[in-house]
Amino acid sequence: MFYRKYQPAPHLRPFVECYYIWENAQSLTQPMTVESPPSGYGSLVFNYGDSYGLHTQKRGTTLVPTSFLCGQSTSSYQLELLGQIGMVGAVFRPAGLNSLFGLPMYEFTDERVELAAVLGDRIKTVQERIAEPNTTSGRIQLLEAFLTTQLARSGAETDRTDYIANRIVEQRGMININELMDELYVCRRQFERKFLLKVGVSPKYYARIRRISYLCAQLANQRWNVNDWHDVIYRAGYYDQSHFIREFSGFMGRNPSLYVRNNVELANFLKS
Repeated sequence: MFYRKYQPAPHLRPFVECYYIWENAQSLTQPMTVESPPSGYGSLVFNYGDSYGLHTQKRGTTLVPTSFLCGQSTSSYQLELLGQIGMVGAVFRPAGLNSLFGLPMYEFTDERVELAAVLGDRIKTVQERIAEPNTTSGRIQLLEAFLTTQLARSGAETDRTDYIANRIVEQRGMININELMDELYVCRRQFERKFLLKVGVSPKYYARIRRISYLCAQLANQRWNVNDWHDVIYRAGYYDQSHFIREFSGFMGRNPSLYVRNNVELANFLKS
């Protein structure tokens, strides 16, 4: 199985976190489930492999559109795969989708929406060309060219909302939002409305998402000594065990011990 991330061109880096390609050399003859915690990033995804399902706590199992825009996820989800995997995606910085496309991101929270319904005919040529036989670099170039054109069209620039959202990412969600807003002399209520528009959730909720994303990345790869849960709780910035378990279970649908034992994150399928 092949999964790789690629850096965007410098002019897109204020808005785009990375691109990725995910493929398998041999078609899956048995169903495979891959799990993901909420990441704090939105994305555009183009599927040129077989159709696959999505299971969420909110909606159960649904068929994923061939090409879609994904906003913030507020809980873990599972991809249910069979056959040929082939997809390319652009992962955006917290406010990147709003900056480039002017979309009210609260409308896309916990949603995967068909791209043509959001972006209209301008995306169809990109969809068709990505679906054609192509190289990895060719698909990335198609996606980057589309985003470069969109950047020129939108005249997008970053602002204090982008700055604060990026600070939350850098600090892995372990940051005092009120102190950060005071530091920048922003009107709290006005800023929270703008953050919801640009990112899709409130600043404090976004910090919670980023903290759980960081925590799951460490636990899934067993980078931390999970025999010492007090150390895990301390590193992740939770103030006591009950708060930690409640928060983790709310996002992931099960307690931390179960997650460590039986998570099916993508990293588990890529280990040599």
